[in-house]
Amino acid sequence: MKRIAFLVLILLVKTDIYGQQFPFMEGYNMNPFSMSPAYAGLCNPKTVFVDYRSDWVGVEGGPVTYQLSYNDRLFKRVGIGGRFIYDMTDIFKQTIILGTYTYEVRLMKYHSLHLGLSAGMFRNSIDLAKYYSDPGFVADNVLLYGFQESKIKFATDFSALYRYRDIEAGILFSNVMFGSARYNSSDIAYKPTKNYLVNLSYNYNFDRFWALKPFVMLRGGQNYPVQLELASQISYDKSYWGTAVFRTGGVWGLGLGGEIIKGVLLNYSYNFSSNVSLNSFGSHQVTLGVRLTELGSSNQKTGIKHK
Repeated sequence: MKRIAFLVLILLVKTDIYGQQFPFMEGYNMNPFSMSPAYAGLCNPKTVFVDYRSDWVGVEGGPVTYQLSYNDRLFKRVGIGGRFIYDMTDIFKQTIILGTYTYEVRLMKYHSLHLGLSAGMFRNSIDLAKYYSDPGFVADNVLLYGFQESKIKFATDFSALYRYRDIEAGILFSNVMFGSARYNSSDIAYKPTKNYLVNLSYNYNFDRFWALKPFVMLRGGQNYPVQLELASQISYDKSYWGTAVFRTGGVWGLGLGGEIIKGVLLNYSYNFSSNVSLNSFGSHQVTLGVRLTELGSSNQKTGIKHK
């Protein structure tokens, strides 16, 4: 199979490359901070999360993403957090580091609004030399640039989350930045696309042990179509859970997770597309969380914590 980044050669005609700056991650049922920075300090504070995600398994050069994140409650109404993301897709690589600050506004009893701002840097690189040595492609002057690394650029995102009892509704605007990232020795420019995410969820408790939480998410943005995601999580004793996901485009998913030992959380997600062969497409994600304040403690399980 031809390498998936063959399309890059078409884009390079204009010497501009467009990308989705912040890679997609699941596991938001356990770590909603990875979905929206407005959750900083609300769910599983003082917990370090490590994510590994592999997309398009069976396709050479498919995306692979690593993420390290942490969030905490600094003061009564202030949350903080940080994310380190390293993403690889064939000849593209990008590194993102973001710090987050959130502030809670109490509107009235049971109603609150959480406003989040993230700021940091990103750097993108592209290895054109991989194609220059490939006999399946015709030599082109643009390929002679070889390995290219962009200058470090400033990146931000804005988010807001409304909470009323067990209802949560939020919106995120990401890739809000200034200008394009120019590469070190060529005319190529990398332009992260601006995008948004809207999320809505409701936690319904059947009894003291069992709960059901449906999610609705809408993603969209510059240069790519709107995607609807419907998901549902069923949990037992706030310590073990299973998830089911459907996304427009024929993508289905299942997940399973829980607190495997005191203070250690583990979640696995698998996605597949009903439009292609299962042995040539699939996405796997493993999320590991370590609660720094509870690891090794003898207290009873507390499940996914919400402040």
